[in-house]
Amino acid sequence: MLRIYMRKLTYLLILSVFLTSCGAENQQGQTKKYFDLKGLIEQQIQVLQKRKPMIQKTISMAEKSENQKVKSVDWAKELELFTQVDLNKPAFISSYTIDSSADGMKYVLKENEKLPVKYLTISKVGGKTTQIEALISSENYLYQSEKHLTLSLINEQLSDYQIDGFQKVIFGDKKDFKINGKIAQ
Repeated sequence: MLRIYMRKLTYLLILSVFLTSCGAENQQGQTKKYFDLKGLIEQQIQVLQKRKPMIQKTISMAEKSENQKVKSVDWAKELELFTQVDLNKPAFISSYTIDSSADGMKYVLKENEKLPVKYLTISKVGGKTTQIEALISSENYLYQSEKHLTLSLINEQLSDYQIDGFQKVIFGDKKDFKINGKIAQ
């Protein structure tokens, strides 16, 4: 009885490894339907980690504001919200309309879809990305949140970013916030 159980377990393990490896090959070989925002942000993170630039950061919540200059920054954490906007996730693949022109493209969530990224706009000048703008919104019975993200690039280098929005819990007050980051060139 134990042998039969072990044999079934071995077959299951082999099957799961096979299926997992097939899925990984499909994802790697897949072309991106939407702008590769995740790739752009990851490339910026690598550049910033090497350069280690100073950042002037302003954080505002309600009526209070705090300014700080920071040299040591975990760029993956700092730009994490922008990587979450990447539309090339399997669940997002047919959920957006695409409007492209010479000066960029805009992806807008289709009316019948219920995803957090409401739109993503990529602005370009001379074929180079100059600005990324997105709106993330989520809502349920207890909680409502909205984040407007803007990221600017000069000569394909991150120059500044802004995140502003609000959070509201059903029995609490609406809490507005704003984060500005300006990279020293």
